[in-house]
Amino acid sequence: MSILWRSVVGKLWMTIILLVTVVLVILTFLLVQFFDHFYFEQQNEELKHLAAKIADIFESYEHDSEARYISKELVEVTQTTLVVIGPNHHEFWKVSADTGLPIIDVETLFSDSDLQQVFFGRTIDKRDHFPVYVNTNVVELDVLIVAAPIMINGSPQGAVFLYQTLDVINDTIEATKRIILYAAGIGFFLTTIFAFFLSTRITYPLRQMKVAADNMSKGDFHSRVSIRSHDEIGDLALTFNHMAKQLNDSIQALSHEKELLSSILRSMVDGVITLDRKGEIILINPPAEKMLKTWRYEEDMDGESHQLPRLLLDIFDQVVQTEREHVRTVSAQGRFWTIVMAPLYNREKLRGVVAVVRDMTEERRLDKLRKDFVANVSHELRTPLAMLQGYSEALVDDVVDSAEERKELARIIHEESLRMGRLVNELLDLARIQAGHIELDLEPMPLGPIVHKTLRKFTNLAKDEQITLREDVQESAELYQVDADRIEQILTNLIDNAIRHTPAHGTVSVQLKEDAHGAHISVKDTGQGIPEEDLPFVFERFYKADKARTRGKSGTGLGLAIVKDLVEAHHGHIDVHSRVGEGTTFTIHLPRPSKEEH
Repeated sequence: MSILWRSVVGKLWMTIILLVTVVLVILTFLLVQFFDHFYFEQQNEELKHLAAKIADIFESYEHDSEARYISKELVEVTQTTLVVIGPNHHEFWKVSADTGLPIIDVETLFSDSDLQQVFFGRTIDKRDHFPVYVNTNVVELDVLIVAAPIMINGSPQGAVFLYQTLDVINDTIEATKRIILYAAGIGFFLTTIFAFFLSTRITYPLRQMKVAADNMSKGDFHSRVSIRSHDEIGDLALTFNHMAKQLNDSIQALSHEKELLSSILRSMVDGVITLDRKGEIILINPPAEKMLKTWRYEEDMDGESHQLPRLLLDIFDQVVQTEREHVRTVSAQGRFWTIVMAPLYNREKLRGVVAVVRDMTEERRLDKLRKDFVANVSHELRTPLAMLQGYSEALVDDVVDSAEERKELARIIHEESLRMGRLVNELLDLARIQAGHIELDLEPMPLGPIVHKTLRKFTNLAKDEQITLREDVQESAELYQVDADRIEQILTNLIDNAIRHTPAHGTVSVQLKEDAHGAHISVKDTGQGIPEEDLPFVFERFYKADKARTRGKSGTGLGLAIVKDLVEAHHGHIDVHSRVGEGTTFTIHLPRPSKEEH
């Protein structure tokens, strides 16, 4: 019932049924009351008329026998019981039609105060219960009784009592009630069918609109309502269809705008972050996600955390408090960013903040390279050239006396010429790699044996330098398309750098892991680390973080640049993480070969 009442059809149907039910109940009650009163009054008037006629007969006829005969005929015709009281109240005559109705005792009639008024010349009618004897048992009999005086010479000389049982009237009323109830039941049944049909037809467009609205709430804006009439409901259905079309057009336009905005954000080099008033991220593009990971690593936060780094929160708080744009340059892990953060308004109320983050590392790198290139080249060439010039002049001027000294000077000149030769060769190699002229001899092979072979070359060197060399290689039968010589060259450069920059009793660890994305080779040392400001430039040519280190342990500054280019030639990439005083980790990522490459 509750489900039926919650629907429009049920409400309309139940309202019509309840209204008709109330009307039928009231009408039935009034009709029953009317017929009850009507039949009673009709029967009462007939008895009064009969009682007056019989009293007139007894008044008119001198012989009682004639009067009794005529009265008996009238009583039998009207199915009535007659009691006649004489002048002395004791003489009486009783006659009853063949109805089986018991005769009421005269004393009972005399004991009723209302009926006694008949002896004062008044006609009395009364409905009441009178006791009668039926088989020696006293029974209360519901009768209609009429008493009419017998007037002789203007004074009452007796009375005529006529009475009938009300069963006849009651039976008639009950039959009338049944007819009325049958008619009411038929009317209720027909009304129920009609109300259900009417309510269903009227509410059909409304139910269609509900289904269409449900579909629209689920994102389907193509639902339409069929129009079956031209009344107000038909106009409502027409308006609903027009609204659905407008909503569909608006949603499609918004979707296109959203896709366009999303494409623009994804293709942007700058990072874009939209925040609400609480600092929760609403929208972020891939460059911004990458920047956030770097900042979280810098602040020792979980990489998967959804909280903003402190440096962004500080700027966010200032923008929210002042409701003005703020610009700040920040650095982390050796990279530099310019952050422009401005408030967003919903009409006049601040609803959030938008931040645009631009990576300025490349600009700074180029600026640094521009400043340092001449100094680096001069630094790398000036010293060996000066030594070559100085020692050669000593030999030319015959300053050296002994053969041993001449031999030592010649050895130094030879070593410096070899150093310059290595520098030139590495420059040529780097130029060929960057120009794309290098050819790799790619073959499918596992990486584990290459790592083992490279580490064995540094066993004695590590022992001489009192450095522990650790190996953690995940053995796998996976084959990678690599140039074994070039991979060995990459590892040689990285392990050599790690040993040269790790103090005695330190540790150099080489790890090989594989996952669903490919192979990951890490070279980690416990050395002095790389300063944060130099970290972005470690793969640049002539880079040397320690400008004061001895010539004996320094390289040309081209090794890591060659490593980076060789890794990228294998379609991989290399990254570096470092903290001063804790050490440095270089990680090579090589992609897993496709099935066609196998």
